[in-house]
Amino acid sequence: MAYLSSIARPYALAAFEYARDKQQLPAWKAFLKSAAYAAALPQVMELLTHPDIPTNQLFDLFHDILSSQLDTERNNFLMLLAKNKRLIALPEIAYSFNTFYADFEKTSTVRVITAVDVDEHFRLALTQKLTHRIQRKVTLACEIDPSILGGAIIHIGDQVIDGSIRGQLTRLLEFSLR
Repeated sequence: MAYLSSIARPYALAAFEYARDKQQLPAWKAFLKSAAYAAALPQVMELLTHPDIPTNQLFDLFHDILSSQLDTERNNFLMLLAKNKRLIALPEIAYSFNTFYADFEKTSTVRVITAVDVDEHFRLALTQKLTHRIQRKVTLACEIDPSILGGAIIHIGDQVIDGSIRGQLTRLLEFSLR
């Protein structure tokens, strides 16, 4: 849902800048994570997309669910989203907020896909090399996909490094067909 990400970005940026300025980033991150989880539940999603549900009822639902994490500002944020019929964008808002937060903290989550499970020594070595290369603290998110045959595919933000055997074979085949 590309349109939701463009709707979510200004809200996420406003929440991030407020939380950063008030030194409340962890609290806002937890709040948005909970709100996004609630909004993504199938039953809640059905209510959010139903045209006959009044916005005040939707606000009350989120207010009740998130009451333990609400302060005046987070309550106002929820009210603004409800008033503008943007509660459905909460998962995208949380995602964008986390992206801003990671940039601020100079951290990156790097997705690593391998054919088999990798040992801790490999993870540590890869983390160190990537930290040095991209000048950020790196957290690995490792996945296993036997279809890549061997090697690894590494996703760093929008950049993809395909060192898989399947990728190499595909490139070799494409080159030989030219």
